[in-house]
Amino acid sequence: MLSFDGGHYFFTALVPVCNKGIVEHEGMKSSPIHMVREALETLPTALQSHASEQVGIQSPFARSTRTHFARLVVLDQPFYNGRDHANALASAIMQTDLLKAQPHDLLACPYLLVMIDFDPGDPSGAGEPRGYCEHLWGIMAEELRAVFTYCYGFSQVRDAASFADFLLPCEVETTMPFNDYWTGAPPLQPMSKLLLAAAPLAGVILPLVGAAMHRWSWGMGILLGIVLLLVGLVIDYFLIMHRGGKPFPSADATLPRVLKALYLQQAFTRFAAAQQDADPATAGAAFRAFLEANCPNDPGGPTQKPGVIRTLFSGAAS
Repeated sequence: MLSFDGGHYFFTALVPVCNKGIVEHEGMKSSPIHMVREALETLPTALQSHASEQVGIQSPFARSTRTHFARLVVLDQPFYNGRDHANALASAIMQTDLLKAQPHDLLACPYLLVMIDFDPGDPSGAGEPRGYCEHLWGIMAEELRAVFTYCYGFSQVRDAASFADFLLPCEVETTMPFNDYWTGAPPLQPMSKLLLAAAPLAGVILPLVGAAMHRWSWGMGILLGIVLLLVGLVIDYFLIMHRGGKPFPSADATLPRVLKALYLQQAFTRFAAAQQDADPATAGAAFRAFLEANCPNDPGGPTQKPGVIRTLFSGAAS
């Protein structure tokens, strides 16, 4: 289950859009896929730059304290990057028309690509991504309805549960999640080399021991040894693949903790700058006051808001 890794769920879905006919919305007539683009165009982004801070309209995804990253993209057709590399002499001999496109995939309809990295409701990932889909509908149903209204099957959506029923069949496995919150080596347990060597060695030794005890001929013992050696290597392969398929350990970097860390980074920088010319005799008391005011161990205490790039402290320049 590679979509759940490192304590986060990496949700990816490809939702087909029914791009048939001309539709009308708020007095504007256009194709359904253009309406989807309009909905995405007017969907506010997070206040992730100084320019967007001036706009002041926050992304609806910022209403969730579980959403790390969200991106929605329209896919009309996959890009064709040209012909595959081939030997020039072979192409000349086969009289290959190098100006003719090779067979490539085509989409029967446009798709809406949905990519969201979020914190699961349960640290084990149980109940996801259904739980998050229902959570998302509860905080931004109006915006989701505007984006997905022309997708196949959305007409059946009535509530949070039916929205999850609509979106989950479109999920595809995320095979390359990203994790960037570990600041040190994660607690990964290496596989025992003795355990990996046990099956192949036993497969070689036991048949030879049987041949030495005259249970069978040396030729049969060698043949069995080769066969069982290969069986042991196959067992090792599946053991390694099973271990590699386990989720990466969590750094416990939930969004509230990340926001708290960003807040403390800025708050402590301001504190340290203010203490440069302070009396050393008062430094201890000032630091204790800083800890009491900012509650470093409490993610729910003074913290940064979701969807912004900085915390605006009282008295700070904009």
